[in-house]
Amino acid sequence: MNPLSLRLSAIIVPLLVASLLQAGPASADDDAPPSGYPSWAEVQQAQGNEAAASAEVDRINQLLASLQQKSGELGAAAIKAGTEYAKAHDALQHQQAVTQKLAEASQQAKAKADSLKKATSSLVVKAYESGGFDPGPWSLANAAIAPDNIQNFALLNKVLDRTAKLHDDALSASQASAAATAQEQAARDVLAQLDSDAAAKAQAAESARRAAEDSVAATDGQRKTMVAQLASLTSTSAAVAQKYQDGQVALAAYQAAQEAKREAAQRQAEADALAAANQRAAQQQAVQPPISSGGGASSSNNSGGFVGGGGGGGGNVVNDPAGARQYASSRLGAYGWGQDQMQCLSQLWTQESSWMTDATNPSSGAYGVAQALPPDKYYSAGSDWLSNYRTQIDWGLGYIRDRYGSPCNAWQHEMGFNWY
Repeated sequence: MNPLSLRLSAIIVPLLVASLLQAGPASADDDAPPSGYPSWAEVQQAQGNEAAASAEVDRINQLLASLQQKSGELGAAAIKAGTEYAKAHDALQHQQAVTQKLAEASQQAKAKADSLKKATSSLVVKAYESGGFDPGPWSLANAAIAPDNIQNFALLNKVLDRTAKLHDDALSASQASAAATAQEQAARDVLAQLDSDAAAKAQAAESARRAAEDSVAATDGQRKTMVAQLASLTSTSAAVAQKYQDGQVALAAYQAAQEAKREAAQRQAEADALAAANQRAAQQQAVQPPISSGGGASSSNNSGGFVGGGGGGGGNVVNDPAGARQYASSRLGAYGWGQDQMQCLSQLWTQESSWMTDATNPSSGAYGVAQALPPDKYYSAGSDWLSNYRTQIDWGLGYIRDRYGSPCNAWQHEMGFNWY
């Protein structure tokens, strides 16, 4: 039992014993030991559950810290992936704008070439309609014969040459524009793929971040649950420990009450035996002259002297004052005293009993060398206390030590109050 339980027992047990004794004889149920209290194993189990919950809370706290760190890292990765995606998307949009402009320039070049083709055709038609030349199969021969047509051919050739050059330039520009457009489209396709990849990475990073946050939230919820359970287990453990202490106090009170009952029964039996012995002694003393002496009793004033058998009479009672003094002197060292205490002890018990084993105070009932009252106090030193002065002396020396500290202190009290 721990020091707190001992202190509680020292205060509560006497009160419980007194209440049990005052309640009168115990029934069969009262004689049963207290029940319904937890055992020490149950206290240890409750404390073990509390310790396990505390360890689990520590583990969850460590896991939560790790998940929070991982969540922070994933959040930073998600931000980085989102930034890269934004850059790729901006580059794609810029490339799309450039490609659009090139496509528009290519369309304009193609339109210009088509316009030049139409203009050339229109010029040829107008020259024909104005009679400038005959496009038929005989036009070259006619032109060679008719000098007026030579000038028209020369002019037409210049126009055709210029038109052909413009057409070729427009066609080259259109082809170059178409080639550039194809290259830009290829670049745009590459950028579109990069944009798609960056978007996928950003989405994956964001999903990982959200999953980490969900794990953090779930773990934190688990931590809060375990903390609440730990608080409950701590309270339960304290309650079980308190009930265990209550049970120990109740058990100590029960044991003390049982011991008190046993001692009461034993004292009653000894009192009955003493009454029978006193009756026998009275019958024996009726035919013997009484021996009287002044003095007192160990626990009450003695005004009527004491009576006792002489010469070792009284059945098995041994009256040997000299032997009793010698035995007492040999026992002083066992109680921590020197021989200087013997004179006080000799005076004390000479006045009380003249060192007679069966000395009896007729008024108080005190008995023996040490004049114990009630006489059955001697029983704690030995069951032969009625007839053995050694047993009476051992008890008397213990009584003097516990109450007065030394025989001389007891003798001073005797001289002041006529009892000790």
